[in-house]
Amino acid sequence: MKKKAGCLGYFTYFLIFVLTIAAVAQGRGAHVPVTETRLYFVDAEMLRLVPVKTSIPEGSTERMAQRVLDELVDGRDSNRKIRRVIPKIKGGLKARVDGETVCVDISRAVADNHPEGRDLEVLTIYQIVNSLTELDGVKTVKFTIDGVTQRDFMGYIDMRETFVPDYFV
Repeated sequence: MKKKAGCLGYFTYFLIFVLTIAAVAQGRGAHVPVTETRLYFVDAEMLRLVPVKTSIPEGSTERMAQRVLDELVDGRDSNRKIRRVIPKIKGGLKARVDGETVCVDISRAVADNHPEGRDLEVLTIYQIVNSLTELDGVKTVKFTIDGVTQRDFMGYIDMRETFVPDYFV
């Protein structure tokens, strides 16, 4: 008789364990609202930008802007039709929102490791600008490098300007 009570006790503990795991898993699978947006990536020939639909978690404009920047840095390396030109440096791009403008701070490490050339500089800047202005409430983008407004990024584009999207790049 003792043996049955022991087995029943183990079974009860097992059942509680399984139900606890199920409850935790269900809580983690809670629905997170997402926003559909487009990210702009450089095409495989490195000649123009290609829009790619994606979903990002809803949140403040600043949080969604940072998510867009993180997605651009991560790239879509498995997609052979596009290339990642922004160096994959963690924390290399940071977003701050000021009204309808997203201020993007580029780290010196990203600038120093970015591929050379005017065309790649233009594609990188407009990849960021076009992607960020897809977010509701974002109209323009400004850039700094290590928190300081610079005359240029890599020698070609005046970074003192406020940028608007250009979908013909």
